[in-house]
Amino acid sequence: MRRVTFLITSIALAAIVFGFLCYCQPWLMTAREQSQLWLCSIDYLGIRLSEPGGLARYIGEFFVQFYYYILWGAIITALLVLAMIWLWWLVVYRIWKYHRGTLCPLWLYFVSLIPLIFLWLSLRDINVQMTLPMAVCLTLLCSLLIPKQGKGTFPTTIVLMLADWWLAGPVCILLPLFAPWSLFSQQRPAIGKGLLRMGLLAVLLTGVILIYAPHSNRPLRDIFAGIDYKVQDGFIGVAEEQQYDLLVHLGLWERLLAVAQENPPQKHSCHYAVLLAQWQQWNTGEGELRQCIRDTWGSLSSCCSSFLMSDLYLKLGWVNMSQRAAYEALVSFPNYNYSGRALKRLTETSLITGRYELVKKYALMLEQAPFYRSWAQEALHMAEHPELIEQNVNCRYLRQTYNMTPDAMFY
Repeated sequence: MRRVTFLITSIALAAIVFGFLCYCQPWLMTAREQSQLWLCSIDYLGIRLSEPGGLARYIGEFFVQFYYYILWGAIITALLVLAMIWLWWLVVYRIWKYHRGTLCPLWLYFVSLIPLIFLWLSLRDINVQMTLPMAVCLTLLCSLLIPKQGKGTFPTTIVLMLADWWLAGPVCILLPLFAPWSLFSQQRPAIGKGLLRMGLLAVLLTGVILIYAPHSNRPLRDIFAGIDYKVQDGFIGVAEEQQYDLLVHLGLWERLLAVAQENPPQKHSCHYAVLLAQWQQWNTGEGELRQCIRDTWGSLSSCCSSFLMSDLYLKLGWVNMSQRAAYEALVSFPNYNYSGRALKRLTETSLITGRYELVKKYALMLEQAPFYRSWAQEALHMAEHPELIEQNVNCRYLRQTYNMTPDAMFY
């Protein structure tokens, strides 16, 4: 009965996550995917492993790359929730079995899920990265390696915590809590001794961080708070910008106008997106649209708004402006990530303007990203054989528009 209840509850939670991401706020996934570029290369793995928490970040970015497709992203996240619930419950069950020696009561199934639910709810904030839940998963796995008996329990915890700090980041401080027998024994649960050991672990971790900090280019507060657990607010973009960016990128003009009619846009870039949608629906003239968008000062307020404006500029044939907006998005991410979408747009604009060396530079990088590989190979082929550009309907149209349209760099 307990197993059936737990299974049904887990599947229900995973289904809720799938429905929320796929149908309620899919822009959360696209905003995450375009803020990184996971590369299938040893060099990229080495770069990630060169910093504390690098393995958690690498694994998190691996899963986020599937957000390139909304359906796949929702499925992957739901499966991650299921796997983490199982792992979390395995750790809780071990703790209960060690101290109580009996089967877990039914109420513990539900109470134990509360911290996990809050952890995944925190990902509704676009600034909280997938690195955080992956770091918790790695710490839970490390706790399974701590033996329940023997004199080596506490020394093993020290070694595993330091290793976990490099793999998962400062979340490693939770490791002894996931294996409380490392703090005090079952026969004589001395609370004072447990607190002393916990304090010793905290001091040891603080000392290791202070020793490492001078050799890192990261601020000390970021090392203590966790590299890439959470980025600074305001850089990626608010929910409105994320939603409008997705609608423009997918060309869902009717839905965009419906959203704008229900809640008038507040951001400059979202207002321009509405004008573009009206033009696409033949509700306004192209000349009027160009006049309204001639002065777009203040529209590149975040990464999402920069992507949105890059799409808008490209549809008007303002290739240099589109390139500059994509570059602004690329260099604006506070966690120093590359962006697959930004590099793809820079490759696109370089094809149109005839800068084939830049095309090769960007496309060779994108070729190492699984979801961009086929497009990058096509771009490389076109750069090596420029005559093929005229055979591509979209590129031919953009090049013709670019040649006939007065263009300037963004000011």
